[in-house]
Amino acid sequence: MTDQVWVAVISTLGSIIVAYITASANSRKADKKDDISELEKLREENAKLKEKIKSRVKRNGNK
Repeated sequence: MTDQVWVAVISTLGSIIVAYITASANSRKADKKDDISELEKLREENAKLKEKIKSRVKRNGNK
């Protein structure tokens, strides 16, 4: 093969590797955002449940 073919093959492989790395990094960022939003939902639900418990304890006279 000529030098030009080797340059084209190596360049193509390099582009594929860079695209794969970029896609996987973006995927990890999206997963982190999903985890954070799920954590926020759980925190909100936890706060609501704590308030329910407090109101029930007050209603029952701190038994």
